[in-house]
Amino acid sequence: MLFVLILLNLIFVTSTTGNWHQLDGIEYYIEYTAVSGVDKAKEGCKAMNAILAVVKSQRIQDVLVRNIDNSKLTGLPFSFYIGLSRSGQNTLQWSDGTTNNTSVFTYWDVLDDVYDSRKLCVTMGYYAVLYMLFKWKIVECWKSNRYICQRIIPTTTNDFRSTKILTISRPTTTEHSFTSEETPTTEYKDETTIKDNCATIGM
Repeated sequence: MLFVLILLNLIFVTSTTGNWHQLDGIEYYIEYTAVSGVDKAKEGCKAMNAILAVVKSQRIQDVLVRNIDNSKLTGLPFSFYIGLSRSGQNTLQWSDGTTNNTSVFTYWDVLDDVYDSRKLCVTMGYYAVLYMLFKWKIVECWKSNRYICQRIIPTTTNDFRSTKILTISRPTTTEHSFTSEETPTTEYKDETTIKDNCATIGM
């Protein structure tokens, strides 16, 4: 019993000490290592079969902010690339292909010029002392930032594997019924039975 409790505790610790955080069928990865430019951030996400985070609701924003470990933000930058970028003069597009016009939620820094043509990428973070609201800010895409990824929660295939094992281990008995040694014996018994029946009826 004690071993089971220890094992369950280890599983619980493992599931909560990683950087993945789950919400509504999506899991989010918070990367604290800064990279030089958004392309590096995209590569980091792609390596995990993920894309830069699509933050389309206050709920998602709150979950991400709540799970950011501020103790790991010991120096600049204090911001993370997310999956929003400029795709046209007045259009911003998420990494899943949808535009910001289809999302009613935004979280811009009130001092930011969202449509500054020199800036194409979006971060969430804090940019001044005691200003830790992780507001969105549009920045040049070459700037060094941390990043946040998302992906659909992978499904397990345990049931499929179990079915295969059961199928493979199912015993077969058909080979033994048709061995070359037993077939003549079976035919001989049948012939003898026929002759005995004929003698009985006087044939």
